[in-house]
Amino acid sequence: MKGIEGHFPVFTPAAAPRKAVATPPAFEELRVSPLRSTVLLDYLAKRGIPSGIALEECVEVHYRTRGKWYFGIGFRNRKGGMEIRNPYFKGSTSPKDITHLRHAPKGNERTAVLVFEGFMDYLSYLALKQGQPVPDCVVLNSVGNLPGALDVLKGYGHVCCFLDNDDAGRRTTEEIRRRCGSVTDKAVHYLPHKDLNEFLQHRLKKTVETCAEPKQESG
Repeated sequence: MKGIEGHFPVFTPAAAPRKAVATPPAFEELRVSPLRSTVLLDYLAKRGIPSGIALEECVEVHYRTRGKWYFGIGFRNRKGGMEIRNPYFKGSTSPKDITHLRHAPKGNERTAVLVFEGFMDYLSYLALKQGQPVPDCVVLNSVGNLPGALDVLKGYGHVCCFLDNDDAGRRTTEEIRRRCGSVTDKAVHYLPHKDLNEFLQHRLKKTVETCAEPKQESG
């Protein structure tokens, strides 16, 4: 993986300028295409996300920053902005917003909705379901986007929260409960892990370790 580090941006905090100066946009010449990069697919696979799910839910994004080209996994929001991830970078393009994904079959719409903080947790849920039907989903793409998600969530009969096991995740779940009424906190099911993706990785690791154990010979 070290051999491809040059393809990814590594940002370090810069001192605040003494006076206002014009700055170039963070993402220039954004180019979106189907997800094909083996580097990105391998990165997702290491996080427990099968390629079939990644190809269906994500795109590949190439962009220029400060004169250099980089690429990453893209996940669209409902306003046309994009969450961008690679092994060395986590960011987003404007406008920042939630992603609303409709999965429920006709006749079962608006019954329940699942809420995730980031798209990696949403992909992890799909991986854990292994192709089984899932309800509609909302990916916040940041807990700060909750105000913009509340009108969507209120349109469902029940909300299941798959948020992080940290203070921000718990506060967000409680705010959803306060505003939406019928809410289930699913985060307790993947304790002590911080989030659903961490739980998925742990589960896959345990499966591999179990398969690698030598079988006991009988009698």
